[in-house]
Amino acid sequence: MKSAVTEILDRLAASSLSTATFRSTMAEMREKPRVIDVLQSNTLFNALSEPEIQSLASVSRPVFAERGEMIWFSGSDVDYFGMSADGFVKMVRSCPSGAEVTMELMGPSQIFGLMGTITGTGCPLSSYAVTSLWYLRIPKSPFLEIYEKNVPLKDRLLRKTALRLHGAVDLMARMSNGRVDERIAAILFILSDSYGHREEGKLKLDVPLTRQEIGEMAGTTVETTIRVMSRWQKEAIIATDRHHVVILDEKRLSEVLAR
Repeated sequence: MKSAVTEILDRLAASSLSTATFRSTMAEMREKPRVIDVLQSNTLFNALSEPEIQSLASVSRPVFAERGEMIWFSGSDVDYFGMSADGFVKMVRSCPSGAEVTMELMGPSQIFGLMGTITGTGCPLSSYAVTSLWYLRIPKSPFLEIYEKNVPLKDRLLRKTALRLHGAVDLMARMSNGRVDERIAAILFILSDSYGHREEGKLKLDVPLTRQEIGEMAGTTVETTIRVMSRWQKEAIIATDRHHVVILDEKRLSEVLAR
């Protein structure tokens, strides 16, 4: 008997599907999350009463995005902010030269676009799916109605913002050195703090990243990133597994930062 996944793959192979049908078929391979479960997975929403979170859940909806798909463009006037259910989203700044720089990575249970909702500044950064994922579209107006009346929610958001700023300061401190290899090493350690897990004595990043995306975050070119990381691979400091970076020797990689 064929599994559900096998049947879906057979359908893909046997027919010429439109983009919409393809997206729908791929979404079938990932179980649609329950809105209330996603909301409750972020501690920010623990400050909501049961009627408040049920009310927010009733107007929020899960949306499936393919890897590389734009969720919104910088400056867009969207009426929602997002929350990742099971994948990764990158927040990107567009430069006058036309280049794009990855500013943040948001993983499962993390909210993106919320500060622009609170401040009314909209979407200063573009957002793209780094992996295929389900995410919630949480409408701004119903959330703001709850936010304005909920003091514990404001307090939690203030604390989260402070931690986020602390992380940004840490990033800037680590990125202040001029050498490219130091910046790339700093990025890998910062990502491993939030999105890494230990596996057989190795530290593996859960988020799949291309050399270009790592280079964008480190403020360097893809060519330089490839050169530095290829050298580290030859020296058995890191390895890669389908775009997932594995830190094999944390001590030697940390020595790059201390030079």
